[in-house]
Amino acid sequence: MIRRILPAAALVLVAVMWGVFVIDLVLPGVSFTQFGIQPRKLTGLTGILFAPLLHGGLVHIISNTIPLLVLCVLVRLSVGSSQLLVVMLCGAVGSGLGAWVFGSGGYVVGASGVVFALIGYLLADAYFSPSLRTWGTALLSLALYGSVLLSLLSFMPFISWAGHFWGVASGIATAALLRNPKR
Repeated sequence: MIRRILPAAALVLVAVMWGVFVIDLVLPGVSFTQFGIQPRKLTGLTGILFAPLLHGGLVHIISNTIPLLVLCVLVRLSVGSSQLLVVMLCGAVGSGLGAWVFGSGGYVVGASGVVFALIGYLLADAYFSPSLRTWGTALLSLALYGSVLLSLLSFMPFISWAGHFWGVASGIATAALLRNPKR
């Protein structure tokens, strides 16, 4: 039943995120945060692959898990599962590269870049491929999570505005590349 509602890509990502989080909690003296993105350092580039799997605490992982699952369901309802994995991968890489180039110091971790990419994708897909379905899912995503877009206007410590901004930009670019005007 859950598999019919939630796409496999979302379930796998969330399962790995939580698995890594639990392992990080139970291993004393070990922090996986060091495998996150380090802006403008060559060694930090590998963090682009790992950052969506790493989280700084329980509140952080929960605040990424719930919107990630909800938005993945909305993308599935809007365009099906075939494009979801592409949107998630482009969002992870795009937000990661943006955080690496434009981020401030420290390590950047978390799946919020993917979450922002999903929002950007849903909104842009309604524009590029308008239909009742795409507009319905875009408006629903905006009603549920539109307020997070306001974080792009404020710079809060320990929150990667660059990862969020480039996540949205990646989602918009992915929608433009995958657009289907006949839908």
